[in-house]
Amino acid sequence: FDWSKWVVEGVDPKDLGRDIKTASGFSGFFEALFGSGSFMRKGQDISRDIEISLEEAFEGTTRILRTKDNRRLEVKIPRGAKTGSKVRIKGEGGTGVGGGLNGDLYLRMHVAKHPKFKLDGDNVKVTAPIDLYTAILGGEVEVDTLKGTLRLKIPPETQNDKTFRLKGQGMPKLNKPGVFSDLYVAVSVRLPQNLSREERLLFEELRDYRW
Repeated sequence: FDWSKWVVEGVDPKDLGRDIKTASGFSGFFEALFGSGSFMRKGQDISRDIEISLEEAFEGTTRILRTKDNRRLEVKIPRGAKTGSKVRIKGEGGTGVGGGLNGDLYLRMHVAKHPKFKLDGDNVKVTAPIDLYTAILGGEVEVDTLKGTLRLKIPPETQNDKTFRLKGQGMPKLNKPGVFSDLYVAVSVRLPQNLSREERLLFEELRDYRW
């Protein structure tokens, strides 16, 4: 057998021939190359995408998975998970080789778009409509948050798209119990519609007075 056709870095083909003479069959051959014992290798890690709602990301949730051998896995997704966050399930990846450990399964989170709230990094954004009179004279407006509703004080002469920061009213921070990000509220001034003749005259008087 011509061992020179097989290239093994750091091993002289002549030495291979001598080693094989003292080994029994193929098992001896592999022992000569790799040493005694089985060749062990950890199984491949596997990643899977999973979509959760913003409310689930805020509260934390549970997903039930079925394995290939029909086992039931209950996976807890922590509060504050965001797009790109991963949950590791140990030993549920690819099967190990030669008695090696199984790989791990990683669930990669994707937070679905919300019709009202928008994520901006760790913070949350929301738009609050206000009427023209509140924008001009000041007042209060009810604002939706992920925790519920609260009253936001609007100062006089608030401009359209003015943004208010509500500290600690955003998302819970991952792995930081009791710590929350901020909520940014942008006001959207709604103009009155279907004005009566008297209302239109009042606006015209105001215009003439101002100009």
